Amino acid sequence: MERQSALHRCHLKAHGQLKNFFGWQLPAWYTEPHAELEDVRASVGISDASYLTKLDVRGPFPVSLPARLWKLTPARTLITSPLPIDFVPTSSITDVTSIYSAILLAGPKSREVLHKLTTLNVSDDAMPEGSARQTRLAHVNATILRADGFLILNTRDVAEHVWDALQHAGARPFGMAAQQQWMGFTHEDA
Repeated sequence: MERQSALHRCHLKAHGQLKNFFGWQLPAWYTEPHAELEDVRASVGISDASYLTKLDVRGPFPVSLPARLWKLTPARTLITSPLPIDFVPTSSITDVTSIYSAILLAGPKSREVLHKLTTLNVSDDAMPEGSARQTRLAHVNATILRADGFLILNTRDVAEHVWDALQHAGARPFGMAAQQQWMGFTHEDA
């Protein structure tokens, strides 16, 4: 059975063409993939990245690529991957994939959108590629990861609110076909 993200209703409302990606029912596109990608490259867009495996780890954890490690505190790391990660749950490793939605904010005007919704300094100096910050965004708690744009993690109960706030601030939705080109992988990689 395909999983649905917390943004499923937003995708239906926007007439997203839903398909299976990584075992999740996600929009392949809203209008046309090439046009969506060009819009993101020229301006700013948002895309559902909730399919990413997300592990909350306290302590060391060996992980292989294509996973990314995000240091949240000296003792706490978040691991994300487009692929499932083999692990045995323990008191120091928690699978938070279904707890957090993930929204990719991408494009050259991403910072302008974030400036409207948070006081966090998201300049290159304050938030370089590979960094993670916890903050308030659109009046709710968020974790922002800097990679291929900004990956915004929120609990599922506020995902639609954050999606709507990002759109109101100027971001346009784009589907998985454009997202995968933006991030440099294809559905076949899954």
